[in-house]
Amino acid sequence: MLIHGATDNDIYPPLFGASQRSFGLYRGLARRHEVVVLCVVPNRNRAPLEQRAQGVTLIRRRAWYTSLAWRLERARLAPLFLAAHGHAWRAGRLRHALPASADVCMADLHLAGLLARRPARLRVLDCQNVESDHFRTAGPSLAARGFWAARLRAIEARAMRGADLVIAASDEDAARLRALYGIAPGALAVIPNGYDETAVRPPVTDERARARAALGIEADDAVALFVGSDVPHNRSALALALERVMLPLARDGWKLLVAGSVSRAIAGRREPWLIARPAVPDLLPILHAADVGLNPATEGGGSNVKLPTYLAAGLAVLTTRFGVRGYAALEPLVIVAEPDAMSDALRARPRGWGASGAGAPPAIAAHAWGTLGERLGEVFAARLGGEPAASGAGEAGGASA
Repeated sequence: MLIHGATDNDIYPPLFGASQRSFGLYRGLARRHEVVVLCVVPNRNRAPLEQRAQGVTLIRRRAWYTSLAWRLERARLAPLFLAAHGHAWRAGRLRHALPASADVCMADLHLAGLLARRPARLRVLDCQNVESDHFRTAGPSLAARGFWAARLRAIEARAMRGADLVIAASDEDAARLRALYGIAPGALAVIPNGYDETAVRPPVTDERARARAALGIEADDAVALFVGSDVPHNRSALALALERVMLPLARDGWKLLVAGSVSRAIAGRREPWLIARPAVPDLLPILHAADVGLNPATEGGGSNVKLPTYLAAGLAVLTTRFGVRGYAALEPLVIVAEPDAMSDALRARPRGWGASGAGAPPAIAAHAWGTLGERLGEVFAARLGGEPAASGAGEAGGASA
């Protein structure tokens, strides 16, 4: 199959949840099929206009109005999804960035206008969240917020009508999408979030010691890790981790390691038990320095990509009930506790599977992005009548300019 993708993020390198899902699934699809993805990026983006990365051909097109939408959201005047109107206005030109006619065209919500403009036998909408719900519960503080929420629901409803197949990130999201938009059962499939099996694994030999030394962590320190991008629900979860989980442990030899762009939220804090690191392409040394992955999430949409990533690195995982949504198969592998009980759970010094030297539980391997992408390809093939993969598709390839 020839598969076209369209996203309003630069998905390579994949530094945060949305780009990790998109690139992970496309990389898995590229194992057996030809995959070309259009990324609409801000004007300031300096990545190559065309790039081959892990079997996926990336085509970037810059858009000035995405920066304008970002500035309007920062000023609390309009939401970032206002850029979707710009994408729709440019849809006629954007479609020419994708060569030939595809068997499948898969788009994110804000580029769903391409599903009508880009000829394809199967038009697919990939839903990172139920966006209208996510906006109402965890969206930015804006003037006329109710008006914008109604606009987003209308955009989402129109996108659902224009797709032959909708992909949800969890059973919970799938049920909600059916309830909101009346999607037929056969027109909806669930592909959960996962982790990058090409980059995440437990430490071997002296990797753990070297990772901890690089961060100034002593051998007998216990380290809890919080990874996240700088979005409202991660800021809320980080605030809970700081005030209700870690403060009671400040004298018990625990440190909190915060990694990702959410670390901006703690700029200027100087507690001796707090270590902050910005978003980096290679998260592995940070994962290797930790003992426990924290996910004190109480709001947000979709599911938290950090959870399978923690597990794949062999860490013990401590999460709220809300934080394990979308991961029924992984729930037996984590410790579920609400924020006020997390300090006591950490005092027990939980150990992850990686500390035992045993192999990864099968449920973790099933959440590798490559495996999930192959599953998605099987869903596409079934909808198209079982057409085999295109000859020569899916060859391995490294990133290149």
